[in-house]
Amino acid sequence: DEMVVEQNLEIFKNSGFELQVDMNATPGKRIKLRALPFSKGTVFGAADIHEMLCLLRENPGVPCRPSRVSSMFASRACRSAIMIGKSLTREMMRQVVDHMGTMEQPWNCPHGRPTMRHLFDLNNKQSEDANKAASSYKGPQLV
Repeated sequence: DEMVVEQNLEIFKNSGFELQVDMNATPGKRIKLRALPFSKGTVFGAADIHEMLCLLRENPGVPCRPSRVSSMFASRACRSAIMIGKSLTREMMRQVVDHMGTMEQPWNCPHGRPTMRHLFDLNNKQSEDANKAASSYKGPQLV
């Protein structure tokens, strides 16, 4: 575990864990935890470090975060989201649609709630148009 931490100190630092490495200490006692990240009453701890260690063992050097951090961000994102019934100007609507167009999966919020509402089925519209065109067609016309 010490080697994984030593090789990924920057990733731990970016997640808010302040770790100190003492290469003169005996193996197993080289890493000291100096500070834990916290946010609005949530304090992260040993379980979060162990989770990051597992993630970093599987994907060395790949930036990762404890799942509790992702959950916390998801919760905050939903609380600050546009709620059903909120009036939006055309400009605000355009900004929302443009922003969602940049996302990999814009269909749901991080908690799984839908972010879009089905308003119209274009396939039905195309079928209707085709039926109207077929029923109004009277064959070749001489002009």
